[in-house]
Amino acid sequence: MAGTFSYAGTASGDITTARDKVRLEVGDTDSGAVLFYDDEIDVYLNSRADNVLLTAADLCDAAATRYARRFSFSTDGQKFDLAAVTKAFQDRARQLRARARGVQTVEATRVDGYSDDVGNQDVGENATNPRQNFYVVGGVDRLP
Repeated sequence: MAGTFSYAGTASGDITTARDKVRLEVGDTDSGAVLFYDDEIDVYLNSRADNVLLTAADLCDAAATRYARRFSFSTDGQKFDLAAVTKAFQDRARQLRARARGVQTVEATRVDGYSDDVGNQDVGENATNPRQNFYVVGGVDRLP
C-alpha cells in the first residue's frame, strides 16, 4: 500500500495539526521508515473525534499487531527481536491511554491495611469509627 506521508516537524518545525501531533506521540516522524500513511491516521483520528492521545494509542496497538505477525530471528551473530518492538508499542499505548484519562484520585488503603470494618477515609478526629483512636498519633492516650 502506498500513500502520502507528511510531517510538519521535519520542514517548518510547526507541529499544529492533529495528525502531526499523533505522529509525534507514536514516533512516526521519519519519512524513510513510515509506520502509517496520512489516510490511515486520518481514519483513526475521525473515529476518536480528533483526540490525539487516544488516536496515538490506537495506532500503537495497530503497530504492535503488525509487528506481532513477524518473527524474531538471529543471523550472522545478530539478533532481531521483533517481540520487543511489539511490547514497546503495547507499553506506549498503555502510557498514552493513561495520559488521556488524566489525573485520577485513588482511595487510600484501609487504616490498618486489612480490616473491612474500617472505612478508608474514616480516620480523622471526628471519625465515627470506634477504633480510629488507635491509628492517630497519641491515640492510645486518648482512650476513655
